[in-house]
Amino acid sequence: MARNSVKIGIVMLILWVVPFIGLMLAVAGLVLGIVSYSNLKDDMARAGIFMNSLGFGLSVLNLSVSLYLLLSGELDISIFFDQLNGLD
Repeated sequence: MARNSVKIGIVMLILWVVPFIGLMLAVAGLVLGIVSYSNLKDDMARAGIFMNSLGFGLSVLNLSVSLYLLLSGELDISIFFDQLNGLD
């Protein structure tokens, strides 16, 4: 389980820019890392916990900044949808 936590942590550190995917991966990796660490006291589990905690924080920060920009009007999501309609 410790190796899986580390693998999820590596993938999650790449995908933290997509907040919801990053959050789901971080929670899964943290659960695996904590369960593995409580059973084995393994250094690999500790590394998985560290990477997933870091990615969780980055994902939460990314989500917070995105929501702030969206709610304050600095980020106009209609431009994104207009560009998607233009691809047809």
